[in-house]
Amino acid sequence: MKDLKHYLSLLAILSIGFGLFWIFNFNRQIQIWITICLGIIYVLWGVLHHAIKKEFYWRIVWEYLLVAIFACVIIIFLLART
Repeated sequence: MKDLKHYLSLLAILSIGFGLFWIFNFNRQIQIWITICLGIIYVLWGVLHHAIKKEFYWRIVWEYLLVAIFACVIIIFLLART
């Protein structure tokens, strides 16, 4: 698996984000900002990953963007409920 370094970097980024999310479990506003930042970083990672692999297409950018927005909306609504 030649892209292992790319996926490990994504795993590290998301792990740090989830760790921060857990550390700041007392502050919903910070958790919302962490969620938004993770969504942005996820999209940027996807764009860079596909640009490096020379497989950059706008439909891939839209896919990463839509997945990030969908995940952020769900998490933010769940945070708003509690």
